[in-house]
Amino acid sequence: MGSQRTDRLRIGALIPSTNTVVEPEFAAMLPTGVTAHAGRMLVRQPNIGTDALYKHLADQMLDALESSVANLVTCQPDHLSLCMSAVAFYGGAKGDLAVRDRLAAMTDVPFSTGPSALLSAVRAFGAERAVVLSPFQQEAQDETVRYFEEHDIEVVGSYAFLATSNVAIATLSARAVRDAIAANDSDRADLIMQVGTNLHMARLAAAAEWWLGKPVLHVNTVLAWEAMRAHGIEDRVEGFGSLLSEH
Repeated sequence: MGSQRTDRLRIGALIPSTNTVVEPEFAAMLPTGVTAHAGRMLVRQPNIGTDALYKHLADQMLDALESSVANLVTCQPDHLSLCMSAVAFYGGAKGDLAVRDRLAAMTDVPFSTGPSALLSAVRAFGAERAVVLSPFQQEAQDETVRYFEEHDIEVVGSYAFLATSNVAIATLSARAVRDAIAANDSDRADLIMQVGTNLHMARLAAAAEWWLGKPVLHVNTVLAWEAMRAHGIEDRVEGFGSLLSEH
């Protein structure tokens, strides 16, 4: 008699080897029976203090993509989430499409990228104007803005923390993130979105919705949401914002 699975959904999370945020945030927000399993893409040079270094970080991720996917799919995930935002933002809409084409050529497992998942979440709220926050250097931030504007989302505010180390992104304080949200909000913005998966923001984004009165999207929350909804997991999860609790 064959064995039967007891879990409901396995998410394979492709993350940089320097990332310390995706795993605990996914574990906190996923409902019973939904699990996340990390495949780490090797980062040999974590310094990102210039535009060129940040682009080199993205290139390192792309170089490691095939081997990381090959390792991760051995646990038989139902869905893959590419949890490294900047990789797919370079090149705007065409850049994300190129990354998606590479993933599709590697595996028949359904997948999400940060840009595509965020765009789906923005559409779920019917939003047309957004503020974009990230830990990126300026060129990567500009490419992120470009992606959304190429999909007819008007970016009415943009802020980058200009982090100098991929590891150090995780040390940005909740106060600094809160202050950046408050300083860059706009009455014109339908929502605020944050990219950069090594930034702690899942619970903070939910809290910010209360005092802003509008959706605040954190990329890790969005990636978890898209993976679950793509496979018919409709659980409403409280404590991580209106996307997971209402959509």
